Amino acid sequence: MARVNLHGIPVDSVDHEAEVLGTMLAQVDGRKPFLLSFVNPAAWAIARREADYRDILRRFDFVLPDGIGVVWALRQLENPKAGRFSFDASSLYLPLFAALNERRARVFVCGAGPGVADRAVERMQAEFPAITYCGTSDGYRDRTELRAMIRDAAPDVVLCGMGVPHQERFLLTLEGAGYAGLMISCGGFIDQLAAAERYYPAWVDKLELRWAWRIYQEPRRLWRRYFVDYWPFILATVPTVLRRRLLGAHIRLPIERTGLP
Repeated sequence: MARVNLHGIPVDSVDHEAEVLGTMLAQVDGRKPFLLSFVNPAAWAIARREADYRDILRRFDFVLPDGIGVVWALRQLENPKAGRFSFDASSLYLPLFAALNERRARVFVCGAGPGVADRAVERMQAEFPAITYCGTSDGYRDRTELRAMIRDAAPDVVLCGMGVPHQERFLLTLEGAGYAGLMISCGGFIDQLAAAERYYPAWVDKLELRWAWRIYQEPRRLWRRYFVDYWPFILATVPTVLRRRLLGAHIRLPIERTGLP
């Protein structure tokens, strides 16, 4: 695993899901603070609007490629075997929670609107009953109060779905407040799970059409992301990939640091 600088955004290039899961579970077992986030092509537009976003991501232990566009860029420019990872039922959620269920771990879920986290946890509990769900909160609670709730609950894992970059900022402050555990920014996963046990139909997942399905499901909320916010990434990446194809292997992404052992 290597961390690369993809046009100013740090991204961890990882081949296999087992490597990601093994690292996550090692932090759970060792009760060490560990920050995990994901980036899709909208991250480059967010970085233009939010001056601290790049620095926030550099402080995370894992920044994984979510979205086939980012994976495509990594495969073209750095690692042909780079995998796609997301915190949803198409990727890391099910294998991670199966392992947490075996460990009888403790999980706290925060984010989304009032009552949504509770509905999501009901689905989690039905599928993974040995996990202790030690607290929920919507994403609008006072941050100081929420940090205190999480510290008092002492979970092994915190799922935070407040939207980018609010969820990443909150998790950094949670670590700064002394919480030691696995902290995952999960975006819209809480809303998705509250709505359906499996958000993406199998054929959508197989054809890598998750972006199209999301637009179909939530056009008012997501049209700007896909048709406006993706353009900075496209305009930065496509010319670089074309130059790489013309010049061979002379264009590579800079390595920022070596990944975790």
